[in-house]
Amino acid sequence: LNELKVDKKKCESYIEKSLSMCTILVPVIGYDKTAEIAYEAYDRDKTIKELLIEKGILSESEINKILDPMKMTFPSK
Repeated sequence: LNELKVDKKKCESYIEKSLSMCTILVPVIGYDKTAEIAYEAYDRDKTIKELLIEKGILSESEINKILDPMKMTFPSK
């Protein structure tokens, strides 16, 4: 029997490419800007993070804090 192994890099790639990552941005940059970023990411096959950095909307450290998928999986207090 073969063991099932997680491909961590592939899973991280799926998360980075997920447009659902935009949801957490609405209170930070507003609905309209978030929707614009989501559509453009889809059209240009880029990640949300890539576009936020490219457009100078947020710094990389801000993005890493906000778009941390582990923090998104726990309820806020």
